[in-house]
Formats: sequence, structure tokens, C-alpha cells
Amino acid sequence: MTRLGDRYELTGELGRGGMAIVHRARDVRHGRDVAVKIMLPDVAEAVGAERFLREIEIAARLQHPHIVPVFDSGSVDDQLYFVMPLIEGQSLRTRLAFDGPLPVDEAVRLVREVADALDYAHGQGILHRDLKPENIMLSREHALLSDFGIARAIGQEDSARLTQVGSSIGTPSYMSPEQATGESEIGPSSDVYALASVLFELLTGVPPFTGPTFEAILVKRFTQVAPRASSVRADTPPACDAAIAKALEADPARRYATAGAFATALATTLPTSSTPTTPTALSDVRSIVVLPFVNQSPDPENEFFSDGLTEEIITDLSRVRALRVLSRTSAMQLKGTSKSVRQLGQELGIRYVLSGSVRKAGQSLRINAELIEAASDTPVWADRFSGTVDDVFDVQERVAREIVRALNVTLTTSEDRRLADRPMASPRAFELYLQARTAFRRYQIDRGHALLNEALEIEGEVPILRALRAQGRIMLVRSGMSPDHRPLDEAETEARALLEIVPDAAYGHTLLGFIGYERGDFVDGARSLYRALERDPSDPDIVFYLGVTLIGAGQPEATAELSRRATAIDPLSPITPMLAGVSLWYEGRPADGIPDIERSGQIDGENALQHWTLGYTYALVGRVGDAAREADWFAKNAPPQMAYGVQLRSLVASLQGRPQEARDLLSTVATAGLDGHTRFHLGESFAMAGDTDRALQLFRDAVGTNFYPHDFIARMTPFVEPVRHMSEFAEILDTAARKVEAFAR
Repeated sequence: MTRLGDRYELTGELGRGGMAIVHRARDVRHGRDVAVKIMLPDVAEAVGAERFLREIEIAARLQHPHIVPVFDSGSVDDQLYFVMPLIEGQSLRTRLAFDGPLPVDEAVRLVREVADALDYAHGQGILHRDLKPENIMLSREHALLSDFGIARAIGQEDSARLTQVGSSIGTPSYMSPEQATGESEIGPSSDVYALASVLFELLTGVPPFTGPTFEAILVKRFTQVAPRASSVRADTPPACDAAIAKALEADPARRYATAGAFATALATTLPTSSTPTTPTALSDVRSIVVLPFVNQSPDPENEFFSDGLTEEIITDLSRVRALRVLSRTSAMQLKGTSKSVRQLGQELGIRYVLSGSVRKAGQSLRINAELIEAASDTPVWADRFSGTVDDVFDVQERVAREIVRALNVTLTTSEDRRLADRPMASPRAFELYLQARTAFRRYQIDRGHALLNEALEIEGEVPILRALRAQGRIMLVRSGMSPDHRPLDEAETEARALLEIVPDAAYGHTLLGFIGYERGDFVDGARSLYRALERDPSDPDIVFYLGVTLIGAGQPEATAELSRRATAIDPLSPITPMLAGVSLWYEGRPADGIPDIERSGQIDGENALQHWTLGYTYALVGRVGDAAREADWFAKNAPPQMAYGVQLRSLVASLQGRPQEARDLLSTVATAGLDGHTRFHLGESFAMAGDTDRALQLFRDAVGTNFYPHDFIARMTPFVEPVRHMSEFAEILDTAARKVEAFAR
């Protein structure tokens, strides 16, 4: 047969399986090559044309970047078919056959893409039910999930009937136990099981359960615990190993309830190394650090201008996937360094160093830049740029493009377009933006808003300023300086508008992640932060708040993995060591975290969150005098209504035997607008000050909203002792335990 109806000319067979034959075809109407899947006669008879076409039509509504779309479907001479784009790539099965097991980071990345597709489809009420490497195509290094149409069209009864004639939905090595036994009700966790089986095979080369027959595989599945991937492949990261094991639980209730939750667990395994990175290990990678450009202007106020130029060059270079660029926060810590280029290369594990200087006099501008290979201390490229302040964004782009050219990197079309993007037209507005962002990071909320408003007056409503304005609103809630959560509603409106305007940018997803944390919607919050991290993997703020989100949800192991990742991508950021130190609270080792948190303060001594974190850690380990020093910092430097400061100062007052002073301080704080994390720690202060009723209410509110690390509350904080014996506290712990388990699912 060479034609299918009047529209498709079949030009060759691409493959066949137990359900259908796939043909390469020419779509005569549109003049394009397509793939046509024609169902085998037994399948067509079992399903029936009317139902097949109806269900394929429903599946065709799925529109997702990692799902192969359905172009068309029909019935010709009792042959049921549907049409898909012709994917010029290979399946994961072919990749495995030729290359064997995949690198860990690639396998996890591909499976997370499939999980995102599944999560979307499940949200539309559609299960796949036949996940296997054959149904996952690779196109331009990304995963595309196919065959939702068949899975949707063939129901459980049809599948059982087809099994009798040698065809079935589902492949034994990947089927969940409930699907394999023909249960009538299966849910999203069945697809999660199958996807975990695929990941197991991508890492090890074999599925978790194998056997000569369907029955032999089924017996193993019900009589044996799924093997650990690490038992076959030793370099499987522990968090990845644990996530696969959980997804392969025989009991659906013990698995991740959603594909999104599985993806969330897997994301913490991307990609870190258990050993320090060295220049030798990165010899084939174009890794680069941009040192802060030296301000040679007579006016020291121009420091922000040179810093801004540095940051934007880093941002531009980070958009090029072929480069590994040390993050802006780490790079800025190298300001004024006296270390040699060779030293920097060895210590940071980078291959190239870009340095430069800026001289700004009035509107005139002169910029010098030089790129050096670190190991040999050899110049690779150098140039001088002259112009006016209005040319700064052009200069920034030219520097980035010259470096890309010097390193023999070929830009993709999208990378070329992003390099040409301008954050805003006014250099002055950009300076103000940088200052405002720094202020917000330090919890200097009023200063941040004042600087931002000045930038908005100059530049108008450009996306990058709108994103920072939304972040400032979130900071009002996070710092305890808002009486309610209305700023979160305003920030969400802004975030969703930004996603419509600039869907490829990270900041819309970042904002939704921050908002999810503040509202206690950890699942959606974590999912948004992971999406943001995919778009901007070098942003330490995203990693940090993803870490604290997972902490609040009682997932300290995942947070520890994130901390290791943050250290790898951003070793000099002030919040990177803070996350490392905080994660040790939840392992019962707060004293071990103190050096990291102190190092955070050495990097940036004006960050209010760092002072609170260090003071609270000192209090946890009984170093009350040191905690008092951090509490004094708040008394001198922070707004009196900032909840973090009130919490630490009142806690120290109680620990030093001044409970009335503690109660007086606590009487000034409004709790209605606080997030669960802050409510919990204020509850500790109320408990230590003797107000157990208020403490219990705050603990109840915290666990009920978004802070429920059960083990920390139950065993690791000494500041709940005044209520630990109370039945109300036991009920709070029970609620926390249930929430931790629910999030893990």
C-alpha cells in the first residue's frame, strides 16, 4: 500500500510494535513529511472506530513542549490511524542500544522533562499507561513523549481482551503492579512507577525487574523489593537513588502521588560532584569568571556603574549554553582581589578570566577588557571601547560577542537573540535597579522600594523592573513588615503577567515560587522554583529559596543536595554557605553549621537574614552571648517591626533571664501577615517567655500553613520545651508528620 486515503502517501516503514505499524508519509495537502501510526487489525477491532477517533481527538488537545502532538486521525478501509510530526531523532531505546547507560545528569534531565509532560497530561485527566524507552523520542537533546493517543483510546477492558491475542497496553518491565494485575482504577502514580523504571534503565542499562515471561517479571515484582540503582551503578547520587526507590514502591500510596513531585525530588540531584571540581576535570569546558570591572572614574559613586556592567556581561555570557560562567554573586566577591590569574583558575576551577576597567567622566565612557587563559596566563583577546553612557548596553553586548568569538563558540538563533536583548534603555535606571536589588537582598525594604520607584520613573514599566517590584512586595511579607498577605496577591498578578510577556525568562517562575513558599503551597512553589532554575541555573536566590521550601516541607535530605549544588555553581555567594549551615539544623548538627553561616557574614555583613540565622544558631547551641551580639545588630540596624529581629531579641532576653522584656518586645509584632517559618520561630520566643497559649497558637498556625519539619520540631529545637508535654503540642506534631508524608508523595 502506498497511499492512505487521498491525503497521505506512505513512503516507508519506520517501525512496528504490538499495537501498530509506524510509516513515514508525505502529507500531500501541506507538503510535509509526517509519521503515520496505523493500528493493527486486532487493536482496531477491539477499540472500534468511533471511540478511537473520539479519544484520539481528546489526546490531540494536549499541547506541551515535551509531548509529540497529534496532527490528524481517521479511518480508511477499516484501518485506524493517527498522524504525528516526523521526529528527526532517535528513541531512548535506540540510544540505549548504541551507547548503553546515560550520564547521570542527562538521564535525570530527560526523565524530568517527561515527568513535566506527564504532570501536565495528568492535570487534563489523561494517563499514558505505556511508558517505555521506545515511546520517548530524542530531538535536539530533549525528550518528547509519544503515544498518548493509543493509551487514551484503549481502556482497561480492551487491554485485557487484547492481551489474549498478543497485544496489550503497557510493557511488563515498566508496568506498575496495579496495572499488571488489571486493576480497574489506576492513577498518576502508575505512570510515575513506569517512568522510574525507565530512569532505572537509563542509569543501569536494565529495567529493575526482568524475566523470560510476563509472569516471571510479575512474580519478582510482588515478591521482591525493587533493587537500588546504586547497587548496579555506584555513582548514582543518593537523592536520585532514593527518589527512584520511592517511585518504585509496590504500594501506590507509598509512591509520589504526582509526576511533578517525582520531578521535584529528582531535581535536587542535578548536577553536582562528590569531589571538588578541578581545572583538569574541566579542561574541555569553556569555563570563565568575569572579575568586577575596576572603576577608574574620579567619582566613587560610579562604582555601581562598573558593577552593573560586570553583572550584565555575566548575564549575557550565562545565556550561552556552551559556556560555564561563574555566577554574578560569586564573581562580585572577587572585587579588588590580589590573587593571580593562575590562582583564580586553580581555586575556582575555571579556564578563562575576563578582567577590565571602566572610566566614566560626565557622559563619556571608556572601557578596557582582557580575556586570559588562567593556566598559562596567556592573553586570548583584548579590546578597548569608547563612547557615551548611552552606549553602555551596546558595549556590553559587543564584549560578550567578542568573547564568544574568541572561544570559538557558535551561537544558536535563540542565544543570538537573547544577547541582543536590552534590559532597559536608561543606564541610570539600570544603576538604580542594581542598587534596589541589593537592598532587597539585605532586607532593606524601604530603601529598595525608594530606589526602584526612582528607576520606574525614568524607565517606565519594563519587565525587569516589574519583576523586582513584585519581589519587593513579597519581601514585605517575608520580613514581617506587612499586616496581611495582600502584597502577595499583587505580586502574583504581576508574575502571571510577566509570564505572558516574557515566558522564557526565569523571574516569573521565581516569583511564583517565592509566593508559593509564603502562602504555604510548597508543591506548586517548589515546582515553580525548579522551572526558574532550569532557565537560570546560576541564580543563588532560586537555589536558596528552593532549599528553604524543602526544609519547611520536612525534606532535609533534598536540601542537603541543593546545598551541595549551590556550592558548586556559586561558591562565593553569601547565601550559599548560609543554606549549607541551615541545612545542618535539620540533621541535628547546628554547631557544625556555624562556620558556614559565619562565612556568609564575612561575604556580606549587611544581610539581615544572615544576622538572624547566625544568632539563632548560636542560641540553638547555647552560645547565648554570641546570640546577643547578633540581636544587638537588629536593635541598631533594622526597622523595629521586622519580625526576624523581634524574634531573636526576645529569645535572647528570655535565655538571659529577662522574660518580661521578651514579652514586651513580642507585644509589638503583628503576626497576621507572617509566613509559617516566621510564625514558628516567634512561637518559640513566646514559649520561652512563658506565654504558652500564644506559642501553641503560633505553632498550630505555622504547621497549618507552611512550616512543618516534623523531626526538627519534635527533637531538635530546645525552644519548645515549655509546651512539649502538652497534648495540644502532640496534635501539632501529628499534623506535621502527616504533611511531611503528603508532600513526599
